[in-house]
Amino acid sequence: MIMSSQNSQFQTQTSEPSQTTNTLPSPILFLLLPQFTSIAFFSVVEALRVANRYIPQKYRWRISSLDGRPVSDCNGIFVTPDGSFSDMTEDVSTVILVGGDDPERYSTSALRSTLKWLSSRGITLGGVDTGQQVLAQSGLLDNYRATVHWENAPAFQELYPATNITLSLFEFDRGRLTCAGGTAGIDLVLHAVEVDHGHNFAVRISEHFMHERIRGGSEHQRHNVSDRWGVHHPKLVHCIELMNTNIEEPLSTNQLSESVELSPRQLSRVFKDHLKTSPQQFYLELRLDRAHQMLMHSDMNVISIAVACGFQSQSHFSRVYRAKFGHPPKKSRRPSGQRQFLVMNRNPIL
Repeated sequence: MIMSSQNSQFQTQTSEPSQTTNTLPSPILFLLLPQFTSIAFFSVVEALRVANRYIPQKYRWRISSLDGRPVSDCNGIFVTPDGSFSDMTEDVSTVILVGGDDPERYSTSALRSTLKWLSSRGITLGGVDTGQQVLAQSGLLDNYRATVHWENAPAFQELYPATNITLSLFEFDRGRLTCAGGTAGIDLVLHAVEVDHGHNFAVRISEHFMHERIRGGSEHQRHNVSDRWGVHHPKLVHCIELMNTNIEEPLSTNQLSESVELSPRQLSRVFKDHLKTSPQQFYLELRLDRAHQMLMHSDMNVISIAVACGFQSQSHFSRVYRAKFGHPPKKSRRPSGQRQFLVMNRNPIL
């Protein structure tokens, strides 16, 4: 089914932006960029819909696309908006961009100018999944705290160093809201409800989704080291954490050993016993995986990605990359691919 706005009261708002102090000011206008990620969008919208069953002050929202025409998600499923973004920006308090594949491709000068105009009016601006990349390209996340999906974070930080990137589920910072995507949109709304309406309302909404608990924004997107690799040796866990945070300028084995208070020989034995590999090989795999993510999720050139992942020679990078993935780095660029399109029936959000 194709989703549209949830009520007509939105249309009767005055042209002045709301003066509410709410965390998530309403009315809200979503801008769906082509190939947006459905789960990221609907996690927010469904949480708003369920919130309206309980909270006294209802959320209102509408949906837009760049041209007012149906827009497909990354699966080729079309959503019919209420209109074009440029025609729907007068009566809003919050604007949220929902991105997916290649959001910067749709970041036109006209869109960036409109976003800057909205910012000058005090409108809350947000990005979900990769929508925040358009905000960053517009300079609207400079010196702001923001989060993105962990796959996109390395490339994002390289491209927009003025943004303080975290790997939180969501962030609210001075009229900016950002969400990493996936199901974190539920947590973003739960946080706004808890701040603006109280803990009990947030708990009711969480229970509706069979959400086992209300996750805070500062919680990490990925499993911790112990869960991800199935290791619990404290010094091994610390060493892997050091590797993860020192990708661009890799630490030597001696530096790692000193940091975790083991000799190089002891560190090698711990890695062999628990992970069946050496510290050097494990570190290399981490860096290559980071490079693979950046190749898939950014347009940075290969040599820039190699340097960002701690490789000083493009030839060395290409050689070890091919050994791991079976093809040269350029082959990992995300293809546009053939998409199967499915048009959903239009139904309003009730």
